[in-house]
Parts: sequence; C-alpha cells; structure tokens
Amino acid sequence: MVKLSKIFFVFLKLGALTFGGGLAMIPIIKRDIVDRNWISDEELSDYIAVAQVAPGMIAINIAVLVGMHLRGRKGSFLAVLGVALPSLIIITIIASILKEFSDIPLIVSALKGIIIVVVILLISAIYEIGKKSIKNIYLLFYALMSFSLVYFLNVSTALVILLSFAIGTLHALVVSRKRVQHD
Repeated sequence: MVKLSKIFFVFLKLGALTFGGGLAMIPIIKRDIVDRNWISDEELSDYIAVAQVAPGMIAINIAVLVGMHLRGRKGSFLAVLGVALPSLIIITIIASILKEFSDIPLIVSALKGIIIVVVILLISAIYEIGKKSIKNIYLLFYALMSFSLVYFLNVSTALVILLSFAIGTLHALVVSRKRVQHD
C-alpha cells in the first residue's frame, strides 16, 4: 500500500516541476506513477481519457483518479492538494511581482524557454496517447479529422467529442454486425 505522504509528495513534485498543464504532465506522470507500478499504462490511458472529458483541469482530474485508485478519498485529496499547491503559490507570487519584472530581457527569455519546453512535452504526450490509442486507419482518420475541425475550422471541442462518439458508435455497430453475419 502506498503511503499517503508519498502520494502527496509525488504529486507535489509533479505540480512544481511541470509547466503547461495536464497534457504536458503526461510523460512525467508516466515516469513517476506508472514506473513506480502504482498504476498500469492501460489504467493511465483510461484515466487520461476520463480526465479529458470530465469538467475541470486535466492534472486535477488525473490526481483525483490516481489518488482514489491508490488510497481512496484521502489519497485523492492529498494528490489534488499536492498537484495544485505549487501552482497556487507560484501564481500568487508571479501576480504580485510580474508588473515590476515584465520588461527584464532575462525574464522574457526565460518565459519563451518555458513555452518551448511545454510544446515539446505536449508533442510527447500526443505521441504517447496516439501510439496507444490509434490502432487502425479509421482511428487515425478520426483523430486527424477531429484535430482539423477544432484547429482549422474552430468547431467547438464539445461538439467534436459528441460527433466522434456518434461516429465511433455507428462504426462499432457496423463492424459488429458484419462479424455476426460472417459467423
């Protein structure tokens, strides 16, 4: 059984050392949680899927699910507290001093560097999720169409998710009917 203090400190580290939100955290969550054998790769993929469609921040949602899996409500509470506390502290400090430092070239350069790291982490997360989720040409097509609708045509993400659900359900029904007819 994982100690509650260990859950708190692992999620505190995740919250303190990752920039860019929940998706950018996925490679680090994989390293710190899956590699400790707290959850499996498949469970992490399931938790990511649930965290993305549930309301709220992905990092918080993943913390809730992993904490609950490990130690119930107490584990969930401490995981959420751990992942949220660094952001709360950092944002409070930055908000109080940002105006005074926003013109310093070193600060501007540091923020640009952070953006580059976030983009790299997001690309890594997309690759990892895609590698596990896209198992055939149809799923690749759905992924590319969904991305195109949201990114290029500004279609609501919620609408794309609902449309994907409907299309995926229809596809599964057609495939299952064909299997029944062949058997």
